[in-house]
Amino acid sequence: MRHSRSISDLRADVAENCRALLMLAEREGLSVLVTETVRDAEYQRMLAEKGYAAKGAVTPSFHAEHAGLAFDICKNEAGHEYDDPAFFIRVGEIGKMLGFSWGGDWGSFPDRPHFQWDAGAAYTSAMIRAKRYPPPMPRYEEEEMTQQQFDAMMENYLKRLAQQTPAGWSAEARAWAEKNGLIAGDEAGNKQYRSFLTREQMAVLMQRYDAMQHGK
Repeated sequence: MRHSRSISDLRADVAENCRALLMLAEREGLSVLVTETVRDAEYQRMLAEKGYAAKGAVTPSFHAEHAGLAFDICKNEAGHEYDDPAFFIRVGEIGKMLGFSWGGDWGSFPDRPHFQWDAGAAYTSAMIRAKRYPPPMPRYEEEEMTQQQFDAMMENYLKRLAQQTPAGWSAEARAWAEKNGLIAGDEAGNKQYRSFLTREQMAVLMQRYDAMQHGK
């Protein structure tokens, strides 16, 4: 039984655009983890038997080792890999912009983690199983970004970063900081633990710490 999560196991053109998807998502503060690329027939049968693949889909097609035309993803956050619909919708939009078909659009068996290259739905699973493959994907090439576009991208990235859930390992330190008034959050009470720290914010933290030490 074999299933791979290596992007290098995908067809070269698909692998290149898969990496472009990860890069574009990361720019928006979306941490994407590729969970699977290719699989063999034995693994596909196991997925179908457990209900993780469409009923009757016991032979791999786009995920097949001989094809390398599909990959699956999740949110790279422990404990929240699949429970954020907005995450998958946005990554799906990015994937479709690159030319991939997104499983979240499927009516009969929605599969939000899934992306495949089928040349705009021109190639079916039956065609792939018969080893009739789509032509190479158009290569993603970035357009020159204006300052306005860059500013908008960074603003969106920082907003998404601020909304991310802090890691569990910092829980004790966060509780201590909040209890002692070092971290108060913004007007809405958002602590923004995953955001960057400016010099202004550092100065405020140092002042609050000094006040705490001297009982002010």
